[in-house]
Amino acid sequence: MIDEIYHFFRGATGLAMLVGGASFLVEPVRERVHKAFGAMFLALGLLFMFSWLSAYWKPPLALDNFLVIIIVFTISQSLFEISLYLFGDEAVRGSRRIVYLIGAAWSLLLWALPFLDFAFSLPILRSSIEDSRPMALFQSISSTGVYLWPIAITFLSLRSSRFHVADLPRKPGATRAMLVGIAGLVVILAVIGAALLVSSNGLYHAGHTALELMMLLWLLFYRARPNLFLAARKEIEQQHRQRERLEPTETIRIAERLERAVKADRILTKPGLDLPSLARALRLPTYRLSSYFNTVLGVSFPAWLNAARIEYVRRLLAEKPGMSILEVSIEAGYSSKTVFNSQFLRRTGMSPSEYRATLANSGTVSSKQDDKR
Repeated sequence: MIDEIYHFFRGATGLAMLVGGASFLVEPVRERVHKAFGAMFLALGLLFMFSWLSAYWKPPLALDNFLVIIIVFTISQSLFEISLYLFGDEAVRGSRRIVYLIGAAWSLLLWALPFLDFAFSLPILRSSIEDSRPMALFQSISSTGVYLWPIAITFLSLRSSRFHVADLPRKPGATRAMLVGIAGLVVILAVIGAALLVSSNGLYHAGHTALELMMLLWLLFYRARPNLFLAARKEIEQQHRQRERLEPTETIRIAERLERAVKADRILTKPGLDLPSLARALRLPTYRLSSYFNTVLGVSFPAWLNAARIEYVRRLLAEKPGMSILEVSIEAGYSSKTVFNSQFLRRTGMSPSEYRATLANSGTVSSKQDDKR
């Protein structure tokens, strides 16, 4: 009786998710998060319906694995988009694409692994909780690993976004409601993965039932309060701005340390210098130095670094005519001549050779040797 109720609820939930997800996708709403919810609910509906159908029909193993992995990949990327939206979108342009590629590679690996069972004629280790299909080593790994990507991608989204966990508001509100839902989903997926790992039928059914209930609540909750995610995003953004705000005394202290570093040259001209390295040299938290560049100077760290280095190069070209342009670029911390030339041209409107010739013609400096190419 319990099994019949479980299968009926799974199929009914899948149908509800299919209808709900499809309705999100066809609505004339252009927000990326809205479409992500639609894709997630639609994929979950397919997953539940596919699970319900497995009691009556078992597709070939390769097709079965392919469908499940594609569905879970869609759910994972939808979660990634939802989390990115909450935390202010991607911090570095292109990180979204990298995560998508990693997810696709992981999914392809999981799909290919079971073929090794056939290639090496590995013995059967256990039966699938889902459909009682016999499973060898790599099929077991694939079936468990498919649930790891949704969990991993949740943490990746926090690393890829503009806002951070430290920006979460401490007071109750829309953000807390969203985080409770996301945390609950991650825990449920971990329970399902653990059930697969230890072959616990009861734990697996409990996890799937909890997942179905959770997703139904998400669907109804988002339908009832469609602006909740926008409110949560604004709360996080407000907290982010408050956290990054610098007091006047702190601004002066950072400016003084930065000025000393620029005058000393030895930090500024280190090849491969990045923001965390500079922050350590200045004995400052990285996020405070980043905030100084963004809010006080109004530039990114790479833009500031290139501007400071090109200014140093101009000084070297004027003061040390005996150095070749290649030597000057290396002295300034550039390991790539192409990057150096493009940055110099962008900031001065001429090439280093033209700039040196201009100095020589104006009598500011005399060129003592030909520039090395």
